[in-house]
Amino acid sequence: MEDNREKKKSLKKEQFFDILCLVASYGILLLLPGEINVLFYLIYGAAAFLFCIGFFRLGFTFDAPADSKAERAVECFYAVYGILINAAGLYGICQDHGSARSIMIATLLLIEALVLFALAGGGSKTPGARRIAVIVFRTAAVLLVIFGIAFCIWKHFSEASVMIATMLLIESICLWKIGSGSNPFNTLTPEIQTVPGLRIPIAQLQQAFAGVETQLGYPRVGKVKTIKQDSIIYGPSEEGFFIYGYYQFGRFYIAGSTNALFPDPEDAQEHAVTEIPDRDGVLLAAEELPKAYAEMFARYAKSGKAQWSADYRDQTK
Repeated sequence: MEDNREKKKSLKKEQFFDILCLVASYGILLLLPGEINVLFYLIYGAAAFLFCIGFFRLGFTFDAPADSKAERAVECFYAVYGILINAAGLYGICQDHGSARSIMIATLLLIEALVLFALAGGGSKTPGARRIAVIVFRTAAVLLVIFGIAFCIWKHFSEASVMIATMLLIESICLWKIGSGSNPFNTLTPEIQTVPGLRIPIAQLQQAFAGVETQLGYPRVGKVKTIKQDSIIYGPSEEGFFIYGYYQFGRFYIAGSTNALFPDPEDAQEHAVTEIPDRDGVLLAAEELPKAYAEMFARYAKSGKAQWSADYRDQTK
């Protein structure tokens, strides 16, 4: 009981820090000088870095939506958040008459907005959700193009209006892509999962699960190209898919990818496994495995029990 209270307290501290980073990412944009110089780029880069730290870390501290209604609410939040910062950036261009400073700020906010839109619509899983994504995002894409052209005509093709129209055109292309039900910002790996509260070193974690047979066999400690530190690795499968877990900024993440990410692909093939069904004969699809492994480690963080189950929705196993 005491341990759970400590974990909750630690989680609250992490969330406060993440929110602080997110707010700071916008606050320091006000400090940008009017002249584009070294100081400008330092502050600009710091704003982008703080957004990544604050937003993505904060998002990983919350549990996945429990049902479709909660999922829709989260998607709406991302969409509204994206619209607000996108509109703020474009409004800044109008107010500053297309100054270099306002364009740079609007570009950063546009990129952040597109990430939010991708999170809102890029994860459509059911046919019904995909149809809604197609209608909403592709309609928005067409309307943005029309608005951009109309705005240019209204402002007599001023420099600011042309810049805004160009940004809207870029945004519309991305929204059209998102409307297909795919996420253009996440083409390398399936959805990355996190395990809040897990603090065990990688080597110790591997030892704890050394005797637990999973769909991709037993774990080992190794290197993945995109991660500096050691990772806990499962697989690859005969198709080249593998799962890896790693710590970044003090938080544990689970992701899946192909063996192209191994420093030595030939060495990785020596660890290739034939996928193993669970005790009920279930084999998960590759896109489901990151979630299943994350739940396995989450159960271990809560109960100390190292056990695999393909039914990752069942938290009690």
